[in-house]
Amino acid sequence: MRKIVAIVLIGVLLLPMTSASEVKFADLTPLSSQDLALKAGDVSPDGTTVLVVGSEGFIHAFSANEPGDRAKDISIDSGRSADFNDIAWHPNGQTALIAGDLGAALRYVHADQTIESLNGAAIVNGIELTNVEWRAGGDLAFFGAKNGNIYSFNQGEGLSEIEGSMNSTITDIACHLEQNICVVTTLEDGIGVIDRTRELTWISGTSNQAWMAIDCPQPTLYTCTGFASERQYLLIRLDISDASKSTGDLDGDGKTEARLLEDGDSDFIKLSRGYDGTTLVHMAPMESVRYQPKLNEIFIHTSSEDLTEFNPTVAGNSIALLWENGENDGWMLTNSGKIVEITPYETTPSLGIMETIVFTAVAISVPGVIIGLIYMNSPYLQRKYRQLRGFDKKN
Repeated sequence: MRKIVAIVLIGVLLLPMTSASEVKFADLTPLSSQDLALKAGDVSPDGTTVLVVGSEGFIHAFSANEPGDRAKDISIDSGRSADFNDIAWHPNGQTALIAGDLGAALRYVHADQTIESLNGAAIVNGIELTNVEWRAGGDLAFFGAKNGNIYSFNQGEGLSEIEGSMNSTITDIACHLEQNICVVTTLEDGIGVIDRTRELTWISGTSNQAWMAIDCPQPTLYTCTGFASERQYLLIRLDISDASKSTGDLDGDGKTEARLLEDGDSDFIKLSRGYDGTTLVHMAPMESVRYQPKLNEIFIHTSSEDLTEFNPTVAGNSIALLWENGENDGWMLTNSGKIVEITPYETTPSLGIMETIVFTAVAISVPGVIIGLIYMNSPYLQRKYRQLRGFDKKN
């Protein structure tokens, strides 16, 4: 019996702890019959509208819940010819900021679908702006530039450069959902933290990677996660009382060591916000993974093989935006303007460890109970058993 229990427990421990989430795809009506060369997109705070931006001043709005319905689209004339690289809704959902080439620092006004220049935009004249993001309070936004500069913005002060900027391209900006603390990633200078007073501090041990994107998706966790080339990712622990003490050295040994996504060969390039405080990281070629900050783990979301089998044309694009209304239930927008619906396969929920142990124990014990009852109620079997054991032999 002990041998049986040991075998059962070993078998249980060897069972896979997690399995890749499976999704299926469906084509929806694309935004245009032409290649739109989209660069970025953002979903409105109320979850109803998607704004996308792209080359040659392109900006477009469409329904976040019915993205295949072209009757609900809004074409927006920016009046500009510069490429737009990023867009960020204000937390109140009434406006959005746009960052682009040639110093394009603009505001979209939802009420009348207009585009206007920002106060103090002359300071970035001719500079290529790569990113923009609002901090949690909605009182201040930050722009990043290709030359490494970081600018803060509010309507009263306009745009102003932050001291302590480095020289390499700002690849992403993210802000904590409840604390007025933001983080920035660069190609060569590591990861920086901007505190409530706009003081910029660089996290030691992060300048040896080319960081592509960063996200702070959980309001209850004081963490952000950066994603670098060569499939590396690093959890940053924010110090809420003193942001300058934020660190990637989580175990206190003086080392900031990124983790490595070992499976596959795709590389991180950018990200979107996933369902339930997760991050959907875009990869090149056409793949995505889901990062779960509570576990500090990454799992497959969409694979290039599945997308190629579904539609080779889609697989030849890159991901501009992903958004969800449930886990593995949402949409993908490609850089060309194609829209793909993503839905989960219907699968039977897998058993957890305790359920597996209970099920195995029952499977072993029930036959034994049945055999025991038959034996107890059969004089013939009891007699045969005594004969086999020699209980009926006379001395």
